Amino acid sequence: MLRSQLPKIKGYHLLGVAGRGQFGRVLCAYQIATRSLVALKELDKYRFPTHKLLRELRFLIGLNHPNIAKCFTLLHTDHIRYLVLEYCSAGTLRDLMKCSDWLTARQKIKLVIDLLQGLAYAHNLGIVHCDIKPENVLLQLNADGWVVKVSDFGIAHLQQETDQHSGSRTGSPAYMAPERFYGKFSYSSDLYAVGIILYELFTRERPFQGSAEELMTAHLNQRPPHMDKLPIPLQSIVQKALAKLPAQRYDSAEGM
Repeated sequence: MLRSQLPKIKGYHLLGVAGRGQFGRVLCAYQIATRSLVALKELDKYRFPTHKLLRELRFLIGLNHPNIAKCFTLLHTDHIRYLVLEYCSAGTLRDLMKCSDWLTARQKIKLVIDLLQGLAYAHNLGIVHCDIKPENVLLQLNADGWVVKVSDFGIAHLQQETDQHSGSRTGSPAYMAPERFYGKFSYSSDLYAVGIILYELFTRERPFQGSAEELMTAHLNQRPPHMDKLPIPLQSIVQKALAKLPAQRYDSAEGM
């Protein structure tokens, strides 16, 4: 997209489209006041009522952890709202997974530990993410390698609440715990999704494939196949994370 086609937002120089998510575009912008790059996540104001969005924003701005993408503020325009977020220049975990052959076992485990540390912090504050997937795991690169920054806290939860009222389901079926298909969720629902990601990092495939309905059936009824493709020390960890019943999974991110 040409810069001339980007919206005009006071206090920001819009540089381009950094990506697209389920809620709209993510723009890269230069924040004049701080002289830094930020990400602007578009949110349709008709899809996210003001009072609910402001309620979630209180929690979002309060999240302060090195493995969670920082949320700074909310911008309003005539038709679109923008969350102003920490800009993560190294893409998403999904991008990295496409070249996961380059990663060592130690690097893969470090990425998952980063993810669990971010979740542990949020869970201890009573916040469930509800939509953990590689696309919502952003990355920064420093001298020690990749650093995970979990994104979409609060917004995923708000979408869950909105869809429950409308009678539909939200989330990404490939990463949804069994109870999520019935509108239930807990901390262990997030850990189930981490188990899927851990499996995928080491096998280059998800344990269950197919349409949304086929995925629901698999998550509810099937055992994860090809566990022998995982390193032996990880097999029991993934098996426990992917237990069908929440009570049989890890009781905390710290535990996992």
